[in-house]
Amino acid sequence: MRFPRITRRAADRPAPVRTSADRSGRARSIARFSTAVAGFSLLAATFSPAASATTSRALACTSPTFSVYPGSSTSKLRYGQVDFHFYACSDQAPSSWSASVTKAQVNSTGKNLGFYIDGTSIPTDSTGSYYRYFRGNIYASTCTPRVHFPCARSYSFSVQFQVTKDRFGNPQVYMGSRTAPSGMALFTTP
Repeated sequence: MRFPRITRRAADRPAPVRTSADRSGRARSIARFSTAVAGFSLLAATFSPAASATTSRALACTSPTFSVYPGSSTSKLRYGQVDFHFYACSDQAPSSWSASVTKAQVNSTGKNLGFYIDGTSIPTDSTGSYYRYFRGNIYASTCTPRVHFPCARSYSFSVQFQVTKDRFGNPQVYMGSRTAPSGMALFTTP
């Protein structure tokens, strides 16, 4: 024996009763959905190709400063400080990378011993498609303290720097060899 199947029509169902709690719950659901859509839009804008290209360009720049300290190799005293500053970005050609001397000063020990920094320079030694080599020069002299005359000796120090792109195309700066005249040294720590 088969029982007849009874189906209900929409008209037979009782209408749901809407309360203010149901309405506020629906409003919260809509607000959460709107917040999620806004968050997704923000993420999509952040990780779009144009935004990531801008971010990677900003992160692919470097601007380190290297300090060297001319002094005596025998007494290990430092007579002054010279700072070499570099700026290089991966989206620039190596010929556009720059280097400058941002500080060249004699400390109190150097002044009392008559040590003077007469000049500095940082010319380019060579440039290629992914590198640029610089040579930092420091010219100094030993003279009568305070009057800077007569001078007994002149010095020439140099330090090599290499600015190269790494395998990811990001510029890196390295300090290379340092040279100093006999009896003198070019230290890297104060």
